[in-house]
Amino acid sequence: MAGNRSDFIAPIALAAFAYLAAMILKGLQGLVDQSSIINQSTRALNLNHTIIDDFIHDKDILHKLQDAQIWEECDKADARWYDHKNSEPQNIWEEISKKIWQDRPEFESALGFEYWCNIVSETRELIWHIDKDEAELEHNNVLITPIIGSVYYGFPHHFEGAGELNLVDADVRDNPLVFDAARKNEAIAIKPIYNRMVIFNASKWHKVTPISSGKRYTLAVNANSHKPRIMTKFFAGPSN
Repeated sequence: MAGNRSDFIAPIALAAFAYLAAMILKGLQGLVDQSSIINQSTRALNLNHTIIDDFIHDKDILHKLQDAQIWEECDKADARWYDHKNSEPQNIWEEISKKIWQDRPEFESALGFEYWCNIVSETRELIWHIDKDEAELEHNNVLITPIIGSVYYGFPHHFEGAGELNLVDADVRDNPLVFDAARKNEAIAIKPIYNRMVIFNASKWHKVTPISSGKRYTLAVNANSHKPRIMTKFFAGPSN
């Protein structure tokens, strides 16, 4: 009888051990998954981004923005300055700038808002960069970035390819001109959906993923603590 009892107990003990090992493994996997979630959440928090869909409800403004020509003209121009504390909006871009910021604390803290348009195509890309006073860095080697940035997709664009806004929580102090390609897998991707507005930390690295055909239209508006001496904007041609 003793031998028979041993034969009966051994499989039960083995099964119990296997179950316990499986539970431990599952617990460890849960910790890894939770760590991944925390890391992603931390990156998102550091990037400080907010997405608002169906941002503009004013039908007159939306109708005016259907005109591709005004986007082309804005894209060809250099960046411009909206002095919100001393003047009312002087054009549709400043109207939108006011709509973006008027209910946020930056509307009071910012000296003004720098704005420009970008049209991305298969031959014209927006590579990894940070928003900064380009002239100040070039001439005085001083890095000045905006308080916070925003983009608005106000034209019903059609294009092939992702054309997504990529954001990475990467420090720029060591070299504000060269992006560490090893960090690209950390990017948060945001789709450029029509009438979507995105507020994000423009002093962190960001780019637009390439498109293969068509055009992608964007208005960028940054809240600044100072007015750049020379109003310029960053753009680049095809890159790897």
